[in-house]
Amino acid sequence: MGNNIKQIRKSLGISVTELAQRLNMSQGNLTKIENGQVDLRLDTAQAIAEVLQCPLERIMEQEREESSPLVMNLNLPQGSRTQKVVNDNMSPTLKKGDIAVIVPQSSKKEDGVYLLNKAGREMIRRLQTLSGGKIALLTDNKLYETEYVEEREIEIIGKVIQKISISDI
Repeated sequence: MGNNIKQIRKSLGISVTELAQRLNMSQGNLTKIENGQVDLRLDTAQAIAEVLQCPLERIMEQEREESSPLVMNLNLPQGSRTQKVVNDNMSPTLKKGDIAVIVPQSSKKEDGVYLLNKAGREMIRRLQTLSGGKIALLTDNKLYETEYVEEREIEIIGKVIQKISISDI
């Protein structure tokens, strides 16, 4: 709402000092309202709308239009969880900023990409079963080296079944 007040005030050629005086409040407080640093009470918003000769609904409508978030129904499998990818070690399969969709699974039933816990640290890796009870923790980014562990050294949290890529439009 604060940014809308500032835009309307400026479009009318009214300075922040002048509006603050008309509202009988400090310039600093009005600046904080306009910058969204303090919550705006309804009675103050109504007083501002009156001084600016602007309907309160206009201020509120503009705010809703400018700040409406993008909401999508992803229809994820029941019980699944998501995890943001925070590094590039699984790139190009999972890029930094992607969201991995993970279905809980406490053991590796087949080779694939899994969320696991190794020494208290969660990580996403491609798991490959080797002979002798060893498991290769592979990264898809060739800049990283493969780790080899015993099955007892890791805890499988779940299997990555899907990714959601976020990009600017």
